[in-house]
Amino acid sequence: MNAPAAGNAERDALRRRMLACAAVAERLAAPGDLSTLGSRMLASLSEDVDALAVYLSRTDQDLRLVLQAGCPQPPPAHAPDARALCGVAPCVAAQEGGACIVALGPARPAWIGARSAALAAVPFDGAGQERRGLALFMLRQAEHAPSLAALLELAAHKLSQALERDPAPLQERSGADGAKTRVLLIDDEALLVAHVRRILERAGFAFHASQSARAGFALAMAIHPDVILIDKVMPDLDGIKLLRMMRGHEALRTVPVIMLSGQADETARIAALGEGADDFVVKPFSAKDLVARIEANVRLVRVRRDAVWREGELLRLRQSQRELRTLLDTVQRVRDDERRMLAREVHDQLGQILTAAKIDIRLLQDRVAHPERPPSADAILAELSAALKSVDLAIAAVQDIAALLRPPELEAGLVAALRWQAADLQRRTGIACHVLHDPDDYVEQPPFVSGELLRICQEALTNVLRHAGASRVVIQVAMRRASLLVRVCDDGGGIPRGRLHDAASLGLKGMRERAASIRASISVYGRPGRGSMVSIRRRLAYR
Repeated sequence: MNAPAAGNAERDALRRRMLACAAVAERLAAPGDLSTLGSRMLASLSEDVDALAVYLSRTDQDLRLVLQAGCPQPPPAHAPDARALCGVAPCVAAQEGGACIVALGPARPAWIGARSAALAAVPFDGAGQERRGLALFMLRQAEHAPSLAALLELAAHKLSQALERDPAPLQERSGADGAKTRVLLIDDEALLVAHVRRILERAGFAFHASQSARAGFALAMAIHPDVILIDKVMPDLDGIKLLRMMRGHEALRTVPVIMLSGQADETARIAALGEGADDFVVKPFSAKDLVARIEANVRLVRVRRDAVWREGELLRLRQSQRELRTLLDTVQRVRDDERRMLAREVHDQLGQILTAAKIDIRLLQDRVAHPERPPSADAILAELSAALKSVDLAIAAVQDIAALLRPPELEAGLVAALRWQAADLQRRTGIACHVLHDPDDYVEQPPFVSGELLRICQEALTNVLRHAGASRVVIQVAMRRASLLVRVCDDGGGIPRGRLHDAASLGLKGMRERAASIRASISVYGRPGRGSMVSIRRRLAYR
């Protein structure tokens, strides 16, 4: 694409997103239930966004789903953090309050689906703790345009405002959460549409309609209904072809479809069911029959989804059990290694030093015990001096062993212990290591928390020594949005993405386990040739 064409495309995208900003503000101004809210938002962002999910969090709870639209499968109702929810860690911009766009690879959660190219994470803060959360947008393209980031941040802000206007407390989502069942009717007969609308709205359904096949397909992609009713004969596209399109698209593949037809012959029924229709209703139909068929298909799909979800949870539980067994074996092996190391230090250093001191003292005792050959004062002083040197070496060895078990600087706080660790690393390896810290903006952590944070940083520094080949390391301790943030950054080769969740990466698993023990989140980033970063975030309310 040449420069003028690229400029025109950029201006068109900017103009389109400005119109989307106006649409977001307009459509979310009117009150509505959560289902309508999600449909309105997705319709406003349909040029860039395939689906969205909104999670709320409190300082003492995990993320909980309150709103979703367009997702191929229901998103998880709960998640401990964004990494567990999305399969990727939102970048630093998202953690600090900005929009972050992350390209999605093949290893993505099933609820996101395969059609989205990128995931945008936008945190938001409402008037109170109940309205703090994270908005996730599944994007059609992995684009990092400032106009797109601004649009998504505005959308998240408007969503938070709309949620704040809701006087009723937001309930946690589940398979049957009380939200209205969304029904989409695609039929070109206006009278039939009006008739079905009265039936379904009276029965408590959220009703949507389209009077053309292609517009109905686009609307189905935007609102992701629970049930779709399709007329078999329409002017722009045959109902069977429309059904075939839906069954060929991942987002609509599992949505139950009921075919409506004025033809009661067996051939039409077999053709519809053969293309993937879940049910076949002959016109004219009774209101009770239509409502019963819709409810039956919705129940069946929910049962299937619950079975799939339980199977997935069972697989994840088995995987967690295997990882736990591996971690326990690793912990035991590390303990044995530490015991052997301590025994070796005591035997090779402390034992030899004390043995040398004993020999010096014994020689002096033997010489003093023979009065016929009394030693001179200089000889006695020399022997005592040698013994004292051995005792000093023994004391130093004991201090080194004690420092291995628990750094004495930890008693002075986390920052002091990190400075000691950085100085020790620089002394032993020659790698420049610095600690950045603002003492005016820091809240000291409890001793157990400081100890776990120090162990995580020690493991990160060990990984730098083993794998990174770095020449410089920076440890940052800062406060961000009422949270403690600790980062360990290096300029080495960068950790490969495939190793972030590798079962053999026991060091990373150990760091995550330590972070979980103090209710902190940990993220690891790395780019080939551009270094790595380990980021630990802990809310102060968790103290």
